[in-house]
Amino acid sequence: MLKGAIARRYADAIFELALKQNTLNRTLEDVKEIAKLFAMRKLAYLLREPKIPAKRKETALRQALEARVLPTSLNLALLLVQRELVDFMQNIASELERLVLSYRNEAIAEVTTAAPMDEAQDTLVKRALERQTGKTILMQTRVDPSILGGVVARVGDQVIDGSVRNRLNMLQQQLLTNVSTAHADSLLPFSSEDFAPSTDATRPPSPSQV
Repeated sequence: MLKGAIARRYADAIFELALKQNTLNRTLEDVKEIAKLFAMRKLAYLLREPKIPAKRKETALRQALEARVLPTSLNLALLLVQRELVDFMQNIASELERLVLSYRNEAIAEVTTAAPMDEAQDTLVKRALERQTGKTILMQTRVDPSILGGVVARVGDQVIDGSVRNRLNMLQQQLLTNVSTAHADSLLPFSSEDFAPSTDATRPPSPSQV
């Protein structure tokens, strides 16, 4: 919880600064790049190790980033190292991306299908998600044959599961649950009267008996 709050504070600060400087896109790219760099084992060890002089850490960062990122982005990286918050960089990048997407009224949708979609299907799913969320959708697709068919989409914390596997699971739950007789009758193709003996010999046969 504390890690998330700290990451949000740094993300808010760099976001507001990027807005003022009109560098939002570049800043987001920079922060993602720094997060990847901080995840590299050799560099991460150097930046975390308290016995390594601060000057050496700063030199290593400047050599790796100075020609590639904005000065404000480099300052963020240096500040995190100085304050021993290297492990927070990935969280800050995620929080910043969330802020930027919200500002643009965009959302990332992770879309899973049983087989690759063609362009028409891709467009159809994208439009459906945009209608449901009210946001411009950026699709990230993957194929997972285990869902059997249909589509599973994750947009933020929301999961829209329209897979065949999910429908089968729901049906299995219905079959395993203690369902009332009245409810059970409604799930069957015939009513209970179709199986009851007739008490009137002159009664005409029902359509199911013909």
